[in-house]
Amino acid sequence: MSTQTHRNIVVLHNPALHVRRHMLFKRLQPKLPADTYMFASTGNFAADLKALKAACHDADLLIAVGGDGTLNLAVNAVAHTNTILGVVPAGSGNDFARVWVAGMSAEEIINAALSGETINIDLGKVNDRYFLNNAGVGFDGELVKRLKHRTWPRKLTYISRALQLLPAYQARPIVLEDASQKVNGGLQPNSFMLSIGNGRYFGAGIPITPHARLNDGLLAYTHLKEKRRPATVRCLFRMLLQKHLQAKQVQSGQLTEITVKSSGLAVQVDGEYFGSSPVRIEVCPAALRINKL
Repeated sequence: MSTQTHRNIVVLHNPALHVRRHMLFKRLQPKLPADTYMFASTGNFAADLKALKAACHDADLLIAVGGDGTLNLAVNAVAHTNTILGVVPAGSGNDFARVWVAGMSAEEIINAALSGETINIDLGKVNDRYFLNNAGVGFDGELVKRLKHRTWPRKLTYISRALQLLPAYQARPIVLEDASQKVNGGLQPNSFMLSIGNGRYFGAGIPITPHARLNDGLLAYTHLKEKRRPATVRCLFRMLLQKHLQAKQVQSGQLTEITVKSSGLAVQVDGEYFGSSPVRIEVCPAALRINKL
């Protein structure tokens, strides 16, 4: 697929200062038609989404230049439409695109965003907001809330900040409505973190849901329960080595929908603070057209 087949192209970009993002944006611009519509996000999700949806009404291709937060805005604008999403990962974490771009040059990434093979992939949905990569309830939601609008740090820095939050964070019982009856099965200690993944990574490269697949019509889950805090800390470090799924306090699997009925638990969506539970989380099969990197 060549850029000439796209009558209308919109480029969504995060204008915040970032060296690699600036470099990729500059490399992309000469390859675009003269009438390409440039849309700079402002950080106001609701206002940006309304304006971006309007800009993409007749768009054939939306190219998102930024991190996972920028991608989240993009998918909410074009989910269940014919507009194709092209991804130029240029954030601090880039968790969604991590597997796709391994070993690719900047030129290859840009060319793929413009004219790669178009495939259909699933999206997740938390209440009325779509997510491309990951949603979390509990500890990671609270951590994102504390980070506010700061970008995700590197993996080890993420762990460092998580350890800073640990002493004050109180795990709580969780009430779930789950058709599989497996997410909170067995013993019922407190819930530390429930992660729902369409993608495999979160927190700048931590493989929280390594069993996730983008086009299987399912969401992966990893539920970390807590009896004793030292065991929880050990499990967090095991995540770095992708060995946490074998821990006794972890349950994992796949689902199509789940409702968190407990109130007041922090929720994050693609690394952005969403609000607090109760929430309904579901998969939306083949909801997005995307140019494969």
